[in-house]
Amino acid sequence: MTPKCCFLGFLLSVLLPGVVETQPANESLKPQRVHFQSRNFHNILRWQPGQACLGNNSIYFVQYKMYGERQWKNKETCWGIREFFCDLTNETSDIWEPYYGRVKTALAGIHSGWTMTQRFIPWWERAKGV
Repeated sequence: MTPKCCFLGFLLSVLLPGVVETQPANESLKPQRVHFQSRNFHNILRWQPGQACLGNNSIYFVQYKMYGERQWKNKETCWGIREFFCDLTNETSDIWEPYYGRVKTALAGIHSGWTMTQRFIPWWERAKGV
């Protein structure tokens, strides 16, 4: 489907909720398949756009934290980006510690919820690839 067709479908689902049954707009924007990809301790957070498939017009926000921390930290260089990836190598430099990443989408003033990764341990990912 082209982005224009997806956008039309998105508008219909927002403007005609009694006629077109879909999930709430913010849920359809939620990033999918959020995960870390690691090669030689170079750790990239990756995701796919939400079901509304408006990736070209959507912007993304990335946060991360180490296991046990209460507060999420914004990744400033990946705040309001259009890409489907974010380099978190520097933020995940302790190879023995577990980390989490999360991503949310914004489009036309609508924000999705966060989609979080599974626990990521850089050393473990390296060991699995050997």
